[in-house]
Amino acid sequence: MFPDIRFLKELMEQTQKHSQLKHLLVLACRALAILALVFAFAQPFFSKDQEKVQGGPKAISMFIDNSFSMGIEQNSISLLDNAKASAKEIIERYDANDKIQILTNDFAYNENRFLSKDEALRQLGNLKVSPKTRNAETILEKQKQLLLTEPGRQQQIIYISDFQKKSFTANLKGTDSIKKFFVPVKATNLNNVAIDTAYFETPSILLNQPNPVVVKLKNNGNEEISTSLSLMVNDQLKSVANTTLQPNETKTETISFTTSTAGKQNIKIFINDYPVSFDDTFYVAGKANANYSVLVINQTNANAFLSSVFKPGTQFRMDNTNVNAVNTTLLKNYSLIILNSLNALPEKLSTALETHLNGGGSILNFAPKSGSAEGINVFLNKVASCMYLNLDTAKSFVSDYNKSHEVFRDLFTKTPENIDLPVAYRHYVISDATLSTGQKLFSFSNSDAFLSAYKIGNGNLYVCASDAEINSSNFPKSYWFLPLIYKMAFMNSGNPIYSLTLGKNAGIFIENLKTNTEMVYHMGAGEIDAIPEQRVIGNRMQISLHNGIQKAGLYHVYLPGNNDSVFVGLNYDRSESELQYWDLQELKKSSQLKNAEWLSDSFQNASSINELQHGMPLWKLCITLALLFLLAEVLLIRFMK
Repeated sequence: MFPDIRFLKELMEQTQKHSQLKHLLVLACRALAILALVFAFAQPFFSKDQEKVQGGPKAISMFIDNSFSMGIEQNSISLLDNAKASAKEIIERYDANDKIQILTNDFAYNENRFLSKDEALRQLGNLKVSPKTRNAETILEKQKQLLLTEPGRQQQIIYISDFQKKSFTANLKGTDSIKKFFVPVKATNLNNVAIDTAYFETPSILLNQPNPVVVKLKNNGNEEISTSLSLMVNDQLKSVANTTLQPNETKTETISFTTSTAGKQNIKIFINDYPVSFDDTFYVAGKANANYSVLVINQTNANAFLSSVFKPGTQFRMDNTNVNAVNTTLLKNYSLIILNSLNALPEKLSTALETHLNGGGSILNFAPKSGSAEGINVFLNKVASCMYLNLDTAKSFVSDYNKSHEVFRDLFTKTPENIDLPVAYRHYVISDATLSTGQKLFSFSNSDAFLSAYKIGNGNLYVCASDAEINSSNFPKSYWFLPLIYKMAFMNSGNPIYSLTLGKNAGIFIENLKTNTEMVYHMGAGEIDAIPEQRVIGNRMQISLHNGIQKAGLYHVYLPGNNDSVFVGLNYDRSESELQYWDLQELKKSSQLKNAEWLSDSFQNASSINELQHGMPLWKLCITLALLFLLAEVLLIRFMK
């Protein structure tokens, strides 16, 4: 034996052991890489809650808020565009056999269908901002009802919105088993000044006199804002006023205009405010009459006080006639008919007056001068279930008046503190039946009525306990007499002022001018020409807007072939003006909805919903491990000796 042979033997044994170890490590890396690839193709997942992971085809009801607040642009991109982008990413992650329904505030008929993924993406691209608004309870209930039409599928609700506080209730309740995902579109609180409403102080527009318009403004932001308030009538600028609103302040400004032209008065009131502009304009429309017609029907002679109310030179035209000489076919031409102390009514006139009331006319009845009221009681009992009883000759003081009744609304610019109410020297006791519609306008201290109002069909009947003579009461000489009778005449003048809100099932009553059943009323403005819902009630036509008009503006309601039109101002709902938004973590704490997930990261909504539905996917991790094992194998082969 050579002395160094044992060292060679030890070297050979050591090299062989290293080679075997290297092969084992390479084999292990290769086996682990193959195993990781197998797991990757198996698409494993991890979920803390196994109930969140369900298989089978799905039915998804996806609501996308398209109200006015979603039209606000941030960084030159509207919130609705962001919502559509988020919805697109969510839809693309669903399987081909899943059914998706797209719902908006419009609740349109074509939104009730469940679509394939490709169809849903196409419908998504057509969504636009809408003036309609709905609360969260209504929307969620609609989604539940729609999901009932897809039995046998895993049901889900997705709600994408800016979560405006005005339209989303914090403490929603629900115990159903439908999985709900609430997806936020990030919005920031903005300063916004809005015209909340506007109205006239008088029930009709007067010629050659100031017509005050009260405008209610609201600052929905946290900064002081100054703006100008402008008023246009028939496209002519009539008045401008400057105003300043403190943070979160609501205030009223009064601007007025004078017109010398009878006919349509299309009024546009506006401010300048950016970026929210849908609530910067308010529309009001009406007509100005050259004169208003009042008919006084007398038993004998005309009344001097009534004649002085409607003296020549005012905007009223008064006709006096005897009770036995009334042309009943002309009653519809009068905005107010005054029955001046009539003892009885001819049957033909009684029937005509009842028809006039039901059709929307106004009648003011003064008590008879004599002690007998049986004749007029026949008419009063028939139309209003009321009558005159005994005659009271004791001096009686009116102690109260019905401030809430519309006849007193805006009657005075400022009501005196110690207001003088009428005093009666002789009056009848007015008796009402149990089911009477009467409201006391003036009341004595014993609660008897001095002046009552009754709603008869579409019209109004006013009954006074005294006649219109100075020896019966001081009412004809009081400052109540003239404005009250004016208000009664204006209220049923046939030319009311219209200002309606879209989406509130608003409607108007107009005189029915149809001569045959085939004729229909139209509503138009510019290129818009719609046929609204219409229903005949008596001799009047009820026009209901519903969803026929979507754009605010000044419209005219007309019958083709007839020159007479009614003008209407339509305005957007102001509920979207308050740009205050919920934080979804706040909603999560206060909500009582079952199976609800409130997402907070608007950039990862699709992946978050996917993980909540399928668990956290692990296939990417498996692919990464396979690559790492293959890299380890290469390094072992290359560098391990």
